[in-house]
Amino acid sequence: MKASEVLQRSATLHRRAIPSLVAIDRSVDRILAQWPDVVHEPVARDREALARQLLTCVTEWSWGRMKTARILSAALAVFDEERRDRPDLEPARAFLIAEIAVTKSAAFLSGMAQVYLDTFDAVGRHTLLLARALAKRGPELTGRMRLLLASLPDVFDPRTAPRSLARKMLTADDPYLGVKALGFRSPHASGLTRAANRHFVKDLEPTLTTADARRKLFAWITPSSGVPLQSDAGVAVEALLRVWAGAPPPDDVRNEISEAILSAYNDPRTHSGGIWSGFDQELKAVFLRWLTKQDMLFFCDMVSATQDSHMWPPRRRFWLQLYEEGRIDEAWVAFGTAARDYARRRLLISGTSDINRRFGRQTDRGGSTSLLIMRIGGRIIVDGCHSYRTHIFRANDRSAPKLYQPEYHCDAIMRRATNSKSHSSISAWELWVNQNVG
Repeated sequence: MKASEVLQRSATLHRRAIPSLVAIDRSVDRILAQWPDVVHEPVARDREALARQLLTCVTEWSWGRMKTARILSAALAVFDEERRDRPDLEPARAFLIAEIAVTKSAAFLSGMAQVYLDTFDAVGRHTLLLARALAKRGPELTGRMRLLLASLPDVFDPRTAPRSLARKMLTADDPYLGVKALGFRSPHASGLTRAANRHFVKDLEPTLTTADARRKLFAWITPSSGVPLQSDAGVAVEALLRVWAGAPPPDDVRNEISEAILSAYNDPRTHSGGIWSGFDQELKAVFLRWLTKQDMLFFCDMVSATQDSHMWPPRRRFWLQLYEEGRIDEAWVAFGTAARDYARRRLLISGTSDINRRFGRQTDRGGSTSLLIMRIGGRIIVDGCHSYRTHIFRANDRSAPKLYQPEYHCDAIMRRATNSKSHSSISAWELWVNQNVG
């Protein structure tokens, strides 16, 4: 039977209520008033079965053991992004919307309000239909849904609700906790909060050069009481980088922003997924340049703190000067054993503990040597602490070490190199580097 025929046959379903579940509904009402998770969010593998089960109940009008809580879970499935436009599930969606108009179950009514929030899409037909139905029953909502309607009166107006919620987020000291206090069970998971996120970020962006605005943004995308925002997090990170695209931030601000981004969303040099898969490439290049300087400074500070050599200060100045001139395109550090311990202590002080995601490991010579691997145009340069010579490879040379690897062997690199020089004469060494990297 075609879906259109089913709909015609079921045109009067809005006059038929779900079989009486008074005792269960009262219990659910009490739970819903205290906890927002009464609408159990089904896992992906169960959603299709739930959607089909609800469709069968509606078309055959045989409910069996299909209770209110399960119906609400099925509602999340039939209105989710994958199924909301499927013609074969239209009878199930039509029944749920019609039932909002006639139900006497406060649990069902508030549960469908939760479904509306979770599956919200400002331009989605299903959102408009749910909003119209729920707006008429708004005064009858209970628990957290009643509080949400009082705080956000236009919550059932898809045209204005996202921006209204964004304004609430902007005025909250902690946007994540503020959204949760409004009645959203999972602030990052709600479709409405995801829609509000873009307005929130856009309005906050011009002020992101200030510490307070950055604190507010990170309180939202990396909450202390939850996991980092994933969906549309790239929009927030792009905004954070965009305000500094013209002029880089001070080193302490750059470190603060970089560490927060790396901790929540991994290093784009070693991870291509997550927010980085669709990230603005120009802004990504800005961030990679930040990381290049940060890693170079970290390496240089480590050597300065652990190596007593009169040759190191001029080498440090030389490499950092090349960076400031825009000549160093990429950089990666591989720490030896002792240096890793020092680096780990430094990172712990800054609030970062996972050194394995930030730096490579150098294993030869008992881990006594640390390496700085750089790309300057078409050349790969490897410099090392202590008496390790500087080695230069063509980037397309198969023997050239690759950047961003988890492990390196300094002796193997030395044996493969055909162009290297010691630092015994700093002036001669600087001239040699400049001549070989162009």
